[in-house]
Formats: sequence, C-alpha cells, structure tokens
Amino acid sequence: MNALVTGRLYGYALMTWLALTRWSRLGEPQLRYQLYRQVHATGIAALPVTGALAALTGAAAVTQLTALAGQNSDLAQSWLFYGLFFELAPLLSGLVLVARSSAAMASELAVMNQHDEYQALRRMGIPPADYLLLPRILGLALGLPVVTIFFQIVAVVSGWLAVSLLQGLPLAQVTGHFLELADPWLTLLSLLKSAVMGLLIGVIACHHGSSAGRSSRDLSGMSIHAVGNGMVAVFLVDVMVALLVYWIKR
Repeated sequence: MNALVTGRLYGYALMTWLALTRWSRLGEPQLRYQLYRQVHATGIAALPVTGALAALTGAAAVTQLTALAGQNSDLAQSWLFYGLFFELAPLLSGLVLVARSSAAMASELAVMNQHDEYQALRRMGIPPADYLLLPRILGLALGLPVVTIFFQIVAVVSGWLAVSLLQGLPLAQVTGHFLELADPWLTLLSLLKSAVMGLLIGVIACHHGSSAGRSSRDLSGMSIHAVGNGMVAVFLVDVMVALLVYWIKR
C-alpha cells in the first residue's frame, strides 16, 4: 500500500512539474486551441450548474443564519464575505469541477491510450504529454477561477437579496456594508486557491487517465481514483489556505 501511495504521489509530482515547466509550449497554435477547448469544457460549460448552486447556497445560508442568530446584519454580512465568498465559493466550485470533469477527463485519456493515439502522436513527432495532458491540466487551472468568480457573484447577490428581504434593509445599504467588509487580498487569495485546486484536479485526472491499463476494470477504477483523490486535493488545499489565513490574522 505504501508503495502504491508513493507511486501515485510521484506521478502527481511529475504531472505538476510538466505543467509548471512546459506551459510556454501553449504559445503554439495547436496547443493553444486545445487549451481554449479545455477552458470552455471545464469552466464555461459548468456555469449553468454553478449558477443554480450558487443562488441556492447564498439564499439558504442567509436564511439559516437569520433563523439561528436573528436579524443581525453585521453577522450576515461577515458570513457572506468570509464564509461564502472566500471559503465556500472556491470549495464548492472545485467540487463541481471534480464531479463534472475528473472522471470524464481520465476516461477520455484512457480510451485514447487503448486506441494507441499516444503512439500515433509520437510517430507524427508530437509529444503526447504536451498535446494531451498539458492543455487539460492548465485548462482546469484557468477554468476553475472563472467558475469561482461566477459562483461568488451569484451567491453574494443572492445573499444580498435574502438579507434585504428577511431583515427589511435597503439593498443599497446591504451592498455598501458588504463592500466595506470585503478584503481585496482575500479576494485575490480565493482565486489563487481556485487556480491551485484546478491544477491539482487536472494533475490527478491526467495521471490516472494516462496510466490506466486496458481492461474495463482498470477504466472504472481509474475514474473512481480520479474523482476521489481530486476531492481530497480540493479539501486539502482549502484547509491549508484556511490555516494560512488563521496564522496571518492571529
């Protein structure tokens, strides 16, 4: 078991090194087109589901908080920024992308391997890692911040409307109070956290997809590992950033 875990971590490290050292190859037209396709597939295409989830999350969070703590506008606004905007938006966006993209991406790469598409690319002088893996990893690293920004906007607006309706406050007052509490550095940190989550989701999915065997059992197991380990990575990054913020602010 320890050898298996070590092998996976080593594979993840190699994929991360590939993404961080060869990203400049995306300047080539073919790879840039693949990157655009991946950003659209993992980011833009996820916006309808993300928007519905964000609207429900923002309204539900404020409703539950008001029911438990009463009509406390300061508490509601603090929760909207620190709890929802900074914490939950990147986390839930990451989980949405794991659920939508990890298994599909890993399965697609595994099927390509079964059909010898990796060998075909090598015969044409195209490095398979650059053409197949790099755009997918960096596409998720760029796509998840896009999804997170959309989630943050929809969830906060939904929360503003809920605060205004439940506490009888003018919407302009609610908005202004939120903007006073908002910390621009935490906003940037939330997007950086999303980018790291997206990078790791792509790394894990690409590792399991490109290293899968040729049997149907290998394909199903690879998809399960891509989704499960992707979720673990999302939560791990979230906890590490939360501890970092706590250490800075204490």
